[in-house]
Amino acid sequence: MRHAALAPALWLAGLHGALAQANKDAPPIPETGPAGSSSGAATAAATDFNWVWITVLIALAVLALWMFARRRQSGPPPRR
Repeated sequence: MRHAALAPALWLAGLHGALAQANKDAPPIPETGPAGSSSGAATAAATDFNWVWITVLIALAVLALWMFARRRQSGPPPRR
């Protein structure tokens, strides 16, 4: 159980580090085409951020499975 309590803290620390690194100031990227067009830079930025949402969805799925397994492990509800 100690590992289960430590895992979210480590995961959040890794997510914080990844986001901090991804948000570093970088030189401007020259874009071509009219304003509002789907440039390569905008598409690459959106693709780079998709892994965050995928990681969140995977974490939620694992949490749901863990809660389901824990509920099944505890046995039937006590009689009154």
